[in-house]
Amino acid sequence: MRQNNQSKIQQALSDKKMIEQIANSPDAQKLAGMLTQGTDPASLQKIAQNAAKGDTTQLKALIQSITSSPGGAELLQKLGNSFGQK
Repeated sequence: MRQNNQSKIQQALSDKKMIEQIANSPDAQKLAGMLTQGTDPASLQKIAQNAAKGDTTQLKALIQSITSSPGGAELLQKLGNSFGQK
């Protein structure tokens, strides 16, 4: 079942219209606020660049900080479900 969810997510990632709808959703806006809270844009860009190169240490730490914040884990779950339902 997990592989089925992964294939749904992969399919969803290729749907630009759906990604745009999810990105503009209130949940995504809340997540963006959580990401930028206490982290400057240059640091976020550096984290993304490092992750793209294979170094996900900082990205994992950022995600961990979100999942441990009030409502953060629930928000990520809702966004994850958005990909699976579209």
